[in-house]
Amino acid sequence: MKAADQPASPWPGIVRQAWDDVQPFPGRFGRTWRIALLCAIVAATSMILKIPEAAISCYLVIFVMKEDAVETCLMAIGVIGLATLVVALMIPLVNATVESPQTRLAVMFGVSFVFLFLSSVTPLGEQAAVVALIVAFIMTLVTYVPIGQIGDQGLLMAWKMACMPMALMILFCLVFGTPSHVLVRRRIVERLEAAADRIDACESPEALVELLGEGNEDLRKRIAMVKALHLVDRATSTWLTGAIETSYRALLAASALPPGADHRAKASLAAQLRHAATAISQGARPAYPSPDVTDGATRADTALRDALVGLAAPDGGGAPQPARPQLLAADAFTNPEHHRYALKTTIAAVLCYLIYTGIQWDGIHTAMITVYVAALGTIAETVRKLTLRIAGCLIGAAMGWFVLAFVMPSLTSVGGLAGMVFGGILVAAWVAVGKERIQYVGFQVALAFMLTTLNGFGPSFEISQATNRIYGILLGIFVVYLVFTQFWPKSVAGDIRARLRDALDAIDRISALPRAEMHARAAAASEAQIALAKAEDLLDIAPFEPMSNRVSMAEIARLRGAVDGLRDGVVREYLGEPGDSRAKQDLAQYRDMLSAYRPPESGVMRVGASPLGDPR
Repeated sequence: MKAADQPASPWPGIVRQAWDDVQPFPGRFGRTWRIALLCAIVAATSMILKIPEAAISCYLVIFVMKEDAVETCLMAIGVIGLATLVVALMIPLVNATVESPQTRLAVMFGVSFVFLFLSSVTPLGEQAAVVALIVAFIMTLVTYVPIGQIGDQGLLMAWKMACMPMALMILFCLVFGTPSHVLVRRRIVERLEAAADRIDACESPEALVELLGEGNEDLRKRIAMVKALHLVDRATSTWLTGAIETSYRALLAASALPPGADHRAKASLAAQLRHAATAISQGARPAYPSPDVTDGATRADTALRDALVGLAAPDGGGAPQPARPQLLAADAFTNPEHHRYALKTTIAAVLCYLIYTGIQWDGIHTAMITVYVAALGTIAETVRKLTLRIAGCLIGAAMGWFVLAFVMPSLTSVGGLAGMVFGGILVAAWVAVGKERIQYVGFQVALAFMLTTLNGFGPSFEISQATNRIYGILLGIFVVYLVFTQFWPKSVAGDIRARLRDALDAIDRISALPRAEMHARAAAASEAQIALAKAEDLLDIAPFEPMSNRVSMAEIARLRGAVDGLRDGVVREYLGEPGDSRAKQDLAQYRDMLSAYRPPESGVMRVGASPLGDPR
């Protein structure tokens, strides 16, 4: 390949994407100031009630608080119940291991492995990893605090540290939060507007591709909570349930409109989509569309008009059945990657614990916390998260040191301290409420800023203590990088191909379903689009892999072309368009490419003999 033919470096695009991700969008500032205000209230409450580790309490707010007030309240209640259970179970566990450091270390290792395994194979995800972190951290307290104080004071303080911000969050969301059904209605409006923009522009805007990649499952979960809690009347919840699927069908149809469609018909469709969006945003059901059908209407035209008719119906145009939640991954006990992820993360956490206890430098205990919040399945995901953590850590620490030097000396009250927290979290939350690919920078900015500035029950001037915590974060990052690149390193390439296979399987299901099975075809199309969106996200982070494991730029370009081609295949098969022989050949070519792939052995593997890629 000539130099001119080499694929361009991805890094300029990554930088541009990061800049775009910090730009304003509707509702961003509203979510930002709410998080900052709640963190300020939590910090002030910690000072007044003498609850330690105010920084962790505020971090829990940022971590748990979602856009959906109902989801946030349910998660907060879950954290309170979980914290109560963990504290109750930890008292006898600590008593049983206090005299034996070896037993205590074994318990820490075993509990960590089990919960990290559950985080990989169950829907609990990060929540299970948080439990592993809480248990391991409480076990480390035995080294420094007498058992009586741990049982009577330490565990009680840990319970207050977790439950106080959750209780305040519930009250805050009841006053300032946005309920689930409002968010569902907004998303339906966004879909219709994106479909209208696609019709006007004759190309697929980024917003439409992102909305297709979201699928319907999250919205269905929200509307299920609305029904369970009776937040709206039955007629409204029925219409919203059907409109979720119908608006998605409108997106699929709009993305398939040919560029040469009749201009008058296009203008009519776009106008009716916008009229429907306006009515829905005002809380009403849209009117039935005018019967403006032109000769030679394509199947995409017909599908769009069917969607508009469905939105005007009392059932919203559909009655989709929610998918049954899968409590355990199908390959939980056959795929060694789940066990390896849990083992690598646990080894890294224990290594950090042994390092800072061995050198008697407890000030860098944030190293162990870093391991649990930064470790992910593949090298690319882990290194990307570590990179974001380093960037956020340095920004947050710089903000904290500035406050310690120039702002803290002038603070004389709890109100002033709360105002300082509000200003710092306002910056961090702006990033944290953005796209998922940059959220972790905001989380880390907030954590580093608060660890630097909140060190007691009043204004703090201990720069050395803040510096130690930053050193701990950097140590944890180094240990995670070392373990995940040297022990069973897993390239992102296999996961990309697994997502492409999932998309192809979904396309095959669409082809096998009759056109009358509208709901089933839409569900399969949604699954395919979700798989392709995940594949594209993984392609974006592939450059973060070390050179010895990295997918070549030519291979990234080839896989990205497969993603684009399969997106066209999804909408073509969904609409049942006859298509040309070239489109069928492309699908067959992608299937042959994936079935013929054999992952290479890793040249840097130190333990085991796990090939790169997907274990299936």
